[in-house]
Amino acid sequence: MKTPVMNAYEVRNADYAVVHAESEVDFDQFIQVLNIQNGEKVIDVGGGYGSIFIRLLQRQPHINFEYDLLDGGMLQLRKGEERISALLAKHNNPSAIRYLHQDATQLNLNGNYYDLVICKMFLHEIPESCKKALIDSLFAIAKPGGRLVIWNPDLEDNDYKFYTSVIRKKDELAGYESLVQNRHFLLNRDLYNLMESAGFTAVQKLLTFDYHLHTVNRLNEEFAGDKEKLQAWNDYILQIAEELDVTTRQSLKIIKQDDNIYINFKRGVFSLQKPQV
Repeated sequence: MKTPVMNAYEVRNADYAVVHAESEVDFDQFIQVLNIQNGEKVIDVGGGYGSIFIRLLQRQPHINFEYDLLDGGMLQLRKGEERISALLAKHNNPSAIRYLHQDATQLNLNGNYYDLVICKMFLHEIPESCKKALIDSLFAIAKPGGRLVIWNPDLEDNDYKFYTSVIRKKDELAGYESLVQNRHFLLNRDLYNLMESAGFTAVQKLLTFDYHLHTVNRLNEEFAGDKEKLQAWNDYILQIAEELDVTTRQSLKIIKQDDNIYINFKRGVFSLQKPQV
C-alpha cells in the first residue's frame, strides 16, 4: 500500500505575498472586481490564511458581511484566525467569520447559498481527476445569480509546459510531495470549458497581472535557506528555457543575475456567473 504523503500546507508556512511578489495595486484591482457588499455571503475556497479578507478589511474597515474561509490545511486556518481576529478587534468590525477545515474535493456545504465564491490561486492544487467535481460543487453552492471569481495562472500553449515544469521542480526540491502529486495547472481554454460545462455563464477575463517570479524569494520561504536547492532550481530553469521559442523567451523576459532568476509570467482574474433560475 502506498503511504499517504503529508499535506504540504501543514508545513508550508510561507508569506505568499512575498513568494509571489503580489503588489498592493494588484489587490486593489482584485478587490474592486470582487465588489463585496454589506450583508453578502462570501466563501474563500482554498483561502489559506485569509489574505483576501485581511486586505479587504484594511481597505474597507467598516464593511459587514458573512465570510467563510475554507482550507484543507489547519496550519493555514489557525494562522488566518489569529490575524483576522486581531484585525476585526482593531476595527470593531462585526462581520461573521467561519473557519472551515475541509478538503475542497469533498465539500460539505449548503447549496444555493453564497453570493460570491472566490478561488485565488487554488484550482491548480486539485488533482486533474477531481477538477470537474470541484467546479460542479462551486456551481452548486453559489446562489442563482451569484458569482465565481478566480485569480489563476494565465496560461496559454506557448508557456504552459515551461511554467508547470518550473513550479514542479521547485516543489520537488522543497520536499512538497503532496504538491508534486496533486498539482495540475489549467490552460485558459480548459478552465473555460470546465466552467461552462458546470453551468456557469458570462465567463470573462477581467484582469491580467504581471507575475514577477524571482527565484531568490523562495530561498528562505520554501527552501529553508538552502542555497544548493536554489542553485539547482536556477540551473534547471536555465536548461529548460533553452527549449523555448524566441518569441516566448522574449515575452517571459528571463533574466539571470547572481543567485536570482527573474521570469515575467502572467496571472488572470476570471469572472463567472450562475444563471438566475
